[in-house]
Amino acid sequence: MKKDNVRKTDFKENERPRTRFLQFFDIFKHRFVELMKISLLQAVFNMPLIGTLISFYSLVRSSSDINSLMTVFIITSICLLVSVIFSIVGLTGSFYCLKKIAYAEGEFASSSYFVGLVENWKKAVSIGFIAGISLSVTMIGSFFFYYKLSSVNAAIAGFGIAILVIQAMVVLMMSYYSIAQIVIYENKLKFILKNSFIFTLMRFQFNLPAFIIHPGVIVVLTSIMEITMFVAVGLIILFVSIGHLIWFLNILSGFDKFINKDYYPDYYKKGLYKEA
Repeated sequence: MKKDNVRKTDFKENERPRTRFLQFFDIFKHRFVELMKISLLQAVFNMPLIGTLISFYSLVRSSSDINSLMTVFIITSICLLVSVIFSIVGLTGSFYCLKKIAYAEGEFASSSYFVGLVENWKKAVSIGFIAGISLSVTMIGSFFFYYKLSSVNAAIAGFGIAILVIQAMVVLMMSYYSIAQIVIYENKLKFILKNSFIFTLMRFQFNLPAFIIHPGVIVVLTSIMEITMFVAVGLIILFVSIGHLIWFLNILSGFDKFINKDYYPDYYKKGLYKEA
């Protein structure tokens, strides 16, 4: 059997990066192939979401009137609910692998993808259901405000859409924090959701840039035109783990500051260089 080539300097204390920000570039440089493997594994669970996006674009273009368009939005919202659950379950495996890479635990991380999946999928389904409901409500609500209410009162319609988009952003950010907690700590789901909400709001200035990079870029590319939508699909398949890595290291930075330092000292700045 071919032996995996793991960078030895990952396990030398004085060679490790000093911050999570610098750790991103270290991982990107030395574990890029590993990240690509994680992306391809995640792509399996993103396929329903990719299919939903492509189908939605095609059906919207072929809709002849407002009623058929409404049917498209309703059907898509249902498919979106199911596909988001699959994606979030896959995210559990991705974050489990990224934990091993970030914490320098000394094994080939992508081989652990399905280990993390099997161990944590039940809680992930619950989190995915919440995220899916949020996005489905956003889609149906946006249709109502834009196509039904905007002609009557554009200001109220715009405000309604803004509220829906903001709540979807908050719930998606909470989802990243929730999955990270699942793969790192042992905690009940209600406490995981509570902590995720607090971290989402408390670290919003850090979460927003991460959100703009992923999934923001993909959402924008999907919305522009057909060609850019397929570019977005390519990003989802090949490079989604890079977006996940940005989120995971951002989350670890918050956990180090507010949780690990006082309550989980073994996890505090784990994988980073720590001065004696």
